Amino acid sequence: MQTIRNCNQCGEELHADETKLFCVTCVAPEKSRTAQRTLTTRERQLVELVQQAKTNKQIAFELSLSEGTIKEYLNRLFRKLGVGSRTELAIWAFRQRQAA
Repeated sequence: MQTIRNCNQCGEELHADETKLFCVTCVAPEKSRTAQRTLTTRERQLVELVQQAKTNKQIAFELSLSEGTIKEYLNRLFRKLGVGSRTELAIWAFRQRQAA
């Protein structure tokens, strides 16, 4: 049985065979800052709507997508940016704007 390890700072899963305590994003936060430039147009739309505190259902209606698609997009965004929740995503976006 393999033990699942998580980053001590953000909780992102690490490979079980790694001995590191922190994920790449937490060790090198400047890499996560450049992620803003690599977000797709749809991902930027989602971030904006999450910042407006819209529910998945409201986002799905506004973008003419299914709620399931919205959940998939959000999960992909969470992994891509190293965040674990909608709140962390909104905070990440706020910090990106402040840094710009």
